Amino acid sequence: MNLQDDPGAVFRANLPDLTPPPAEFDLDRIVRDGHKIRRRQRAVLGGASATSVAAIAAVLALSAGVIPDGILKEDDELPPTPSQELEAEPFALAGYPWPGDDGFGDPAEAEALTAAGREAFGDLLIATGLFEASDFESVVNEPSEAEIQQYAEEVGITLEQAELELSYVEDDGKFVFTGQSTAGNYGQVQLYGYRAWALAAENEDPAGGRVLDVETLLPGGWTAEPGPTSKQFFPQHLIDDDVDEFATTELDDGRILYTAVDGCVVRHAVVYPNGSTLRAAWDGGCQDGDPAHPVDREAFEAAVLAMPELDYSAEGLHEIDPVEVPTGWLATDDAWWEWAEDGAQSTAADVREALAEIAPGAEVFEPWASPAPDSFFDGDEVVLHSYHMIGSLPYETTIDTTTGDASVDLTYRLPGGWLPGFNDADASGPYIADCDQGFTCTELEVEGRTAYVAERRETHEPDAASGAVEPWFEGEYEVTVVDPEGWAVSAWVQFGNEDFALSAEELAGILARLPAPTYDPELEPVVPR
Repeated sequence: MNLQDDPGAVFRANLPDLTPPPAEFDLDRIVRDGHKIRRRQRAVLGGASATSVAAIAAVLALSAGVIPDGILKEDDELPPTPSQELEAEPFALAGYPWPGDDGFGDPAEAEALTAAGREAFGDLLIATGLFEASDFESVVNEPSEAEIQQYAEEVGITLEQAELELSYVEDDGKFVFTGQSTAGNYGQVQLYGYRAWALAAENEDPAGGRVLDVETLLPGGWTAEPGPTSKQFFPQHLIDDDVDEFATTELDDGRILYTAVDGCVVRHAVVYPNGSTLRAAWDGGCQDGDPAHPVDREAFEAAVLAMPELDYSAEGLHEIDPVEVPTGWLATDDAWWEWAEDGAQSTAADVREALAEIAPGAEVFEPWASPAPDSFFDGDEVVLHSYHMIGSLPYETTIDTTTGDASVDLTYRLPGGWLPGFNDADASGPYIADCDQGFTCTELEVEGRTAYVAERRETHEPDAASGAVEPWFEGEYEVTVVDPEGWAVSAWVQFGNEDFALSAEELAGILARLPAPTYDPELEPVVPR
């Protein structure tokens, strides 16, 4: 998100295209010219609700071909930000595609980082008294010659193949790097990297937080310009300079080291000449001012600088024109929890009352709100505020061998952190609805609201391997209705009979008649300054 003084101006200038073509990525031009970006202003004058109303009114009006007065004017320009322009990294306004369910990561890169990380930070962790040297060793099953011989004969493979299959890691040990993909600009792109951490305690106690957290990032989606590290910002800042001590050091080999000390937390970020980066945080666990797990700052800096610069592949990196998304909610911002559970209960009661008239016989079971407060939340993560409820609709279907009313998963999305529209097929993004492969997707106007309807109907051929001796059918609806006030309600329904009596359009009609959720429209997201 690009934080601005005037949310209305943001959406006048940046109405999103719901089906954007892929941007051409001229790497040479970007490297040569760079991008001019503005330092993101650290204040939001309009709350998530107000901003969402402006965004949704603009997007829905655009999709309908009508622009109300006051939304868009020919000569409108964004107000200048108060911060100074700077020459950004060449990949700041770029990122990667959604990596799919398998996620991102190269095992060889992860293994190299794990080996280097244990070598660099192992002694510091052992010195805390929380870890032993054996914690940072992987346990590998090493088969005997007799086991290899027996397995090779049983399976009918060579001894070499048998040894390879029987030699596997039983326990990875601690402080292991794994690939990760994190959302940039609320999912418009992904940031790729690797991450490892060491916990003070393996339990749910708040004291069991991360003593050490180390993350690498490939080029794309971040800026070394110091600022709030919240994922509400794009590009994302590597390190925050609003701390007790901050320093920048340019090293002779072309690396740049950033150091931030805030209380008992010491953070470093290293930007490598190849455009990748690493950042590390040591949390001393201050209790009444005294760190429970102090670290020698010089030794920690040396460990960070000992980490290698890997030559990552930047395949899939592409430039984007960031869309403006209403400010999202930090995972650690639990002010809403004062009324969230009551809001979910009140909303469910209103839904039951409405369904009694709209679809007599429908049921709604115990609701819940998410996310609930959690001491292990990453303080920079952004979440959606939601109410969830499971129920049934009075339309008979058969799933496998069970016949009964169709189950329905209902979700209310409160304002903040999303835009109306469909995400690209099989991708994660800032839009409220998905249109995955195999679905037919349409947009409808229903009862003064906009519905995003995704429908899949598929007949499967017999498959002896799975036990299906006859053709069989499955269908599902994923329908989301967006209200101009900035909230949305969605439903997922699965059915197993082709003559299912409820159509996707009729489901949209039911959702469009449901009441607004109970929430505090004046509550604003906390935005780090």
